[in-house]
This record gives sequence, structure tokens and C-alpha cells, in this order.
Amino acid sequence: MQPMIRVGFLRRLSLALLLGVMFGGSGLAQGTADFAGDWVLRLGNRVFLVVSLSPVPGSTTTLTGSLVRPQHFSTNNGVGFSSIGGPVIHHPIVRSSRRENCLSFTTQNPADKNDEDDFQLCLGEPGRGTLRILLPTFELWPVSKEKEPWAVATDWNSARSYFLDDSNVSNAEMEQIFAADQKEREAGIEKIDWAVVGKADAARRQSTRQLLADGKLHTGEDFERAAFVFQHGSAPDDYLPAHTLAMVAVSRGQSSALWIAAATLDRYLNSIHQPQIYGTQFHFEPGKPTTQEPYNRGLIPDALRRELGVPSHAAQEEQRKQYEVERSHTK
Repeated sequence: MQPMIRVGFLRRLSLALLLGVMFGGSGLAQGTADFAGDWVLRLGNRVFLVVSLSPVPGSTTTLTGSLVRPQHFSTNNGVGFSSIGGPVIHHPIVRSSRRENCLSFTTQNPADKNDEDDFQLCLGEPGRGTLRILLPTFELWPVSKEKEPWAVATDWNSARSYFLDDSNVSNAEMEQIFAADQKEREAGIEKIDWAVVGKADAARRQSTRQLLADGKLHTGEDFERAAFVFQHGSAPDDYLPAHTLAMVAVSRGQSSALWIAAATLDRYLNSIHQPQIYGTQFHFEPGKPTTQEPYNRGLIPDALRRELGVPSHAAQEEQRKQYEVERSHTK
């Protein structure tokens, strides 16, 4: 894991807790028992991390145990995890301190006793809690107390990223929105009533925004579809979200979204009166030849276009000529 910023633990009980010990120690003992057990963090249907806790004999405020996880992983914010791999390792808990419904604890790297990480586990609804590594900007990890036997997964794909909301099931509503978006464009550019389609596009963007706000999109396919919907917007503030959605899709293993990532950036550049750089955008004005201008052809070589699924300069020119033929047939 990355070097951790140390956060000091609360080592003294509050007056209320001291009074609890004096007048009702059983309440604290029960609270400690509430923490005992196996707290599991899953990424999708895989077990990623487990905190196993048991009370320290004779103590009503401390617990012992271990944190079990894959040896290697990388994360910037605690939401997405990449480069997961290596054997499963057990980090012993070397210190802990309970205060009210939260337990602060420190784990130690079994290979280096000077390498310690600080965490906080807080209880929520029965059998539910949140685990947080004590680093600024890191998200809370939802954990559940599980009685069934568990095993930290070892079948990770080190080439992809995994997320707290990982799912293999794409959103059905997003699929329908995308299908409608594509169907309206089947007739060809010259035959589309853009006044009608433009209103429908705006409604589809709003529906997609709501799905995003509600946290309903999870898979790379979801985000790729959302990128296409925003790509069919009408302003720079549509195209930049489209580009962002495409990048999220790629990060979630949807390699086909590389093309829409390139196309959204090209469209954004054109919308702010700058040359496109990949050549994904063709412009059609009545009475004028089909063009890709403005286009900075020298910035990105064909070798990089190929990596993004974007045609070479030569193939783009053939595509431009084909558009010209198709347009001539509609006149």
C-alpha cells in the first residue's frame, strides 16, 4: 500500500464512558462484543479485505485480530482499486481503542514492523459498518459482519480496476436510453430531423444525469453508453462530461470506449473553436464538401490512433470520400 499519513488515536475514555464503567460496565462489554467477528469488504462478488476481531480478555475497550487482504493493490482514493494480486497476507492488529460506536486500530506489516496503517471501524445498522483508512480524502468502505466462512479472492485480473460499487450487471434503463439514441440516427445524417431529435437528445441526457446522480451506473458498458448520449449534446458542457464518462468506462475494463473517449475530446475541441486532434469529427454544411477541418493532423501519429481504435489518416480520407458519395445520392 502507499505510505500512510499517521493519525493519532484517542487513548483516553470520555467522562461518559468512565461513568459507564463505574455504573454499568456490562454496556461497554456488550459494545465490544458487537465489534467481534469478521468484517468483510467486497468488490462486486469478490472478497477483497476482511477485518477479524476478538475481545482482549479482561478489557472492555480493546480488541485484537488481523486485517487480511491481497499483498498488492493500488488506490488513489479508496474507491477504485487496481494492480490487485499476490498472495493473501494477514496484518496483525497491534493496537486498538474503542470509543462509543467506533474502534480505532493499527495494523502492522508482518514483513516490516515499522510499517503500520491506521484504520477506524464504525458500527451502523446491525451487521453493517464502515471501515476507513485514516488518510485524507479516502472514502468510507462499506463492510458487513459475516458468519459464513470466507476467503479473500485470489482470481483478480491485475490489468483491470475494481470498484466499491462493482457489478457485472448493466443498467437496463441506460441500455434503453442508448438504444433510442442510436435508433434515431439509423436513417443517416441527411435524413434526420434535428429539431425533433435534438429535443429527444436533451431528454435522454437528463435521464442519464439522474441515473448518475442516483448511483445507478456501475459497469463499463453503462458508462460507455452514457458517454455516447452526452456526445450527442449541443455544447462544451455536454462534451466534457461525455469524455469523462468514456474515461470511467475504460477504467472499468470497457476497452471499446477508447474510441468514444477520443471522439468526445475532438468534439469538445471543435466546440471551443480549436482543431480536433484525432480526426473523428466530420462536418457537413449544405453546398460545401465534407470536411474534418479544423484538424491538427500532425499532433497525434497513426500509431497512437490505432491504439484508440481511430482510423489512420488514409482511412479517414476514404471515409470522407464515402460521405461525399452518400450525400450526393440524397440531393
